[in-house]
Amino acid sequence: MADAIYNEYELFCPVCNTHFKQIVVLHKVPKDFDITPYLAGFVERHDHKAWQEGQRKKAEAGGGEEGAVPGGD
Repeated sequence: MADAIYNEYELFCPVCNTHFKQIVVLHKVPKDFDITPYLAGFVERHDHKAWQEGQRKKAEAGGGEEGAVPGGD
């Protein structure tokens, strides 16, 4: 995959009312490729129930520091 392009997009889910990040790997796409419908599909297929449940459990557990490594110094 020498010609692959890795892009990180920040998407907004109106159902969950939150932003989430999605890494997209594009490989051999035409120059006139429109990424917008492709990204809209991510938001449509986003598992709203699981996302909201995960956020609820995270809040109940006290959240934790983002980016912290368990057992790290």
